[in-house]
Amino acid sequence: MSKNAHWVIPGHVEARDGRLLFAGHDAAALLAAHGSPLYLLSAKRIIDTVQRFKATAAAAPLPVTICYASKACSAIAVLKLLNDEAISIEVNSAGELFRAKTAGFPPDRIIFNGVAKSAEELLSALDPPIKAINIDSIFELKRLVSIARGVGKVARISLRIVPNVQSSTSAGNQTGAESTKFGILLRELPEAMTLLRDSADCLVLVGIHAHVGSQIGSVAPYQKAAQMLVSVKAEVEAAFGVELEHLNIGGGFPIPYMRGANETPQDDIFAPAIDMDGVVQDVVASLAKALPGKTEIIVEPGRSLVGDAGILLSTVENIKERLSEPWLVLDAGYNVLVESYTYKWYYHALSATKLNEDEKPFRVAGPLCDNGDAFFDVEGETTVRKLIEAEPTLEANRALLESTLIRMPPTRSLAASTGPGDCIAFLDCGAYVLDQMTPNNSRQRPECGLIDLEGNYRTLRGRDSLEDLLFKEVL
Repeated sequence: MSKNAHWVIPGHVEARDGRLLFAGHDAAALLAAHGSPLYLLSAKRIIDTVQRFKATAAAAPLPVTICYASKACSAIAVLKLLNDEAISIEVNSAGELFRAKTAGFPPDRIIFNGVAKSAEELLSALDPPIKAINIDSIFELKRLVSIARGVGKVARISLRIVPNVQSSTSAGNQTGAESTKFGILLRELPEAMTLLRDSADCLVLVGIHAHVGSQIGSVAPYQKAAQMLVSVKAEVEAAFGVELEHLNIGGGFPIPYMRGANETPQDDIFAPAIDMDGVVQDVVASLAKALPGKTEIIVEPGRSLVGDAGILLSTVENIKERLSEPWLVLDAGYNVLVESYTYKWYYHALSATKLNEDEKPFRVAGPLCDNGDAFFDVEGETTVRKLIEAEPTLEANRALLESTLIRMPPTRSLAASTGPGDCIAFLDCGAYVLDQMTPNNSRQRPECGLIDLEGNYRTLRGRDSLEDLLFKEVL
């Protein structure tokens, strides 16, 4: 096996003469030309993934509508690429709705999700009415009745039901259980149906929706939620004497982040055994046995369409030794890779110009002025140490404590000679990175570039200037 075989995606991220190629470009050369840090996306990888998934959807026994979850990456250039592929889009705010419309998505290809839709946001989804507003609560349903009736519009809605399904992902990515903030409980369904009967002048129920979480590693939660939706759909149709247009099984389909190296306690999350194609094939096949042949199945992939299409390039600015371990300090931390802190998310790291060298472990940290800005789990490691110091008998259970409480690998395996000035690449950064970057510590957000379908570099968003840091600030 090639030294780099575990992370290479042919034609997308590759090694040549010890250097990282991204979409055919030398990654470190792009960094030198456009500044550090630098965030990159590949249009070709996004389109290749979408077209593969479209083929999977077309082969399904029921009509499948792909509805891109725009929260994963809402750059207008990315949305335009997806709109050109004639797929639909899911939004979670008036801002995402504005972006979808700006990118050219027609109203009948837009679905609006979210747990806290304001009156203004609901109104924006009625002008003109979109494909569906996924109603998240009884209160929201009442709010929409008032708004739609007040402006003389008829809202197309889908009820987001809580399937009460646990899934094997991080707690923050759970969305399908009663313990989370999402959806309408089954015991609330009768009240929702009464409201619908009383509001036929301004509401039309077109679907049923559920979502079980993000980066789910098993088909089972999808199957369980889908079968629950079949039952709810039948109950609603019998009560109203109608046939609903669609059943929306949500998204959260996983991608691999581990790439076969650098073990982490969250392997079951970062090295999933399934992918979005397999989930759709299995779930839609089971739904086809219970639903009419014309029932539309909606899926909401986000991460799985764009996740492996992006990388982050960063520069080593400092090297030091702590507790006999070498530390590398980069010019990008959780101000750029926010989920590395909030979810202890793992992104595989490479020494972008030294891929042929032997490797050694490094502690890797970011530039921000807090100790938690690190690509390892500072809090988890500290908690384990404090527990054992307080109760030394726990030492016998150190392995269990570490596997439960520490959610990131302590070190990254990088070229042994890596040091200041070297380029570090983080892979699989296409989802939930661009939209979450912050100017923490008044550090400028990086330039974001796209390698377009012709193989040319184009700027999606320029690097913040110092003046940009004062945007909208009253001086």
